[in-house]
Amino acid sequence: MMKTPQTLLRQLLKQGRDLLPDMGGNGVAGEQEYTIDELARVAGTTVRNVRAYQDRGLIAPPVRRGRAGIYSDVHLGRLRIINQLLDRGFTIANIKELVDAWEQGQDLDHVLGLDSAIAGTWSIETPIYITPDEIAEIFGDGINEETLARALQVGLFEVEGDRIKVSSPRILQAGIELYKAGVPLGALLREIEVLREDTDRLTRSFVQLIANHLIEPLTDKNLPSPEQITHIGQVIERLRPLAEMVVNAEMAKGLRRHANVYIGDKFREILKQSDGDAGRSSSKK
Repeated sequence: MMKTPQTLLRQLLKQGRDLLPDMGGNGVAGEQEYTIDELARVAGTTVRNVRAYQDRGLIAPPVRRGRAGIYSDVHLGRLRIINQLLDRGFTIANIKELVDAWEQGQDLDHVLGLDSAIAGTWSIETPIYITPDEIAEIFGDGINEETLARALQVGLFEVEGDRIKVSSPRILQAGIELYKAGVPLGALLREIEVLREDTDRLTRSFVQLIANHLIEPLTDKNLPSPEQITHIGQVIERLRPLAEMVVNAEMAKGLRRHANVYIGDKFREILKQSDGDAGRSSSKK
């Protein structure tokens, strides 16, 4: 029996809880193994600190082998990061907040105080929640297993508990307008995927430009201090509008260029067809 859009969406909500990734685990992932004394020595800290960080949840507990606790390179890497953050002026409470955010899959920009500077108050989108019936009403038969899977893949929809979350209402609204104009939902979702890849490449290049020439000289390839993070946020806030100006200008030129190419090709195709029709008419006389 063919599933209706409403049925598909309601099944998604029921199964969504089972699709959440397991963030647990404290296995020995690295090849090298350490006792607590060896780990403290290699990391340049003390056994007391290792136990304290473990109690605070900054590092995972060791794997138990009998009465011994075995640590790995994963623990060593975490300890080195903690040491570097302490050297840069972060407190244990700051580090705990960073670790918690990282392990929960959250962005670190909010913890570091960069979110408002990077996003800019003029472009922050507030997520909305939408019901299966509303989605089905908008896209109708355009919703099927394939398009629903792709919508989740590109992040147009997200399952959050028993609700469907739309992180970017602007993208959804643009998609709705194009769908109403006649563009199939599958084609729209493929274009969002391509656009996201292109945008990601562009923004990564811009951030790397800033990092290489404006941030790395300040931090000396170490984690930035709280004061330097504030400065980095200010730099990004100043330069962001310039990046948007460049992108908008290039987008306008590109749209005009490709529209002209399309219209020109279409015009030549019509002329060629007209000339062919005229030639066939002449030969019949």
